[in-house]
Amino acid sequence: MEKYYEAIESFHKKHKMKGTNNEEMTFRLNLMTEELGELAQAVTKGKTRKEFVEENVDIFNLIIGNLISTGVTLQEFEKSFWAKHQKIMNRKRKKVNGKYRVSEFRK
Repeated sequence: MEKYYEAIESFHKKHKMKGTNNEEMTFRLNLMTEELGELAQAVTKGKTRKEFVEENVDIFNLIIGNLISTGVTLQEFEKSFWAKHQKIMNRKRKKVNGKYRVSEFRK
């Protein structure tokens, strides 16, 4: 994960994003919404595997950029990731409307 974080951090530095609208979360959320729409099109319109992977990479890059833009360190992210991972690993699988889900089900 470190090399991805460093790569996106270098992109932010190269384009001097610190203190600009590029680091505002509203702007970034709009970018993520746009990219999620492109991923949805790749899936629903039967685009190529290459296009599907590329759209996922775009979203992944934006997520890392969100962390960098808000000052979240790689160590902080990794700690949160593993805490969440442990939580979701303890969830039960449940069939809902004929499809399986692994969610936090509430009564």
